[in-house]
Amino acid sequence: MTKSILISSFILFCAVLTEASVLANISFLYAMPDLVLICTVYFALLNGRGVGQTTGFISGLLLDFITGIPFGFNCLLRTIIGYIYGFFTETLILKGIIIPMATIGSATIIKSILISLLKLLFPNVNLYHPGLISNQFLFELIANILLAPVMFKFLSFFNRSLEVSTTQDRVDNV
Repeated sequence: MTKSILISSFILFCAVLTEASVLANISFLYAMPDLVLICTVYFALLNGRGVGQTTGFISGLLLDFITGIPFGFNCLLRTIIGYIYGFFTETLILKGIIIPMATIGSATIIKSILISLLKLLFPNVNLYHPGLISNQFLFELIANILLAPVMFKFLSFFNRSLEVSTTQDRVDNV
């Protein structure tokens, strides 16, 4: 499990750096696609609630350090999302186009709802969030949905290193 978390953390670190340094500086993007959200949901779907909430916390921690949002905001947000999608580990198939698109679309909507709720816990923070009905949210939603199959396919190349072995796998190997 430690190896899986370390590799997931490295991938999340790369996604955070890509978002913060590359995508943030592209002027024609109306809103940034959330690569970190896609990776966190993928890790949660691959390994379950425990890894989902751990990678969600790590991704939130990295985002909090880099973006300057008050410490703990992204940690809490991403941990909840990782935990929620960890419930669907054995029910959703990660291959294909439709399931990744629908999963990331729902994750983006849940993220927006959770941000609205978390703003109640952080009342003194001037956090810009356009809400569910805005052009910026719709652009992010569409960008996330279109990137989901590509990111899921890319991350599937690391499945062997990312998957946490189950007890049955260890028994079979003995």
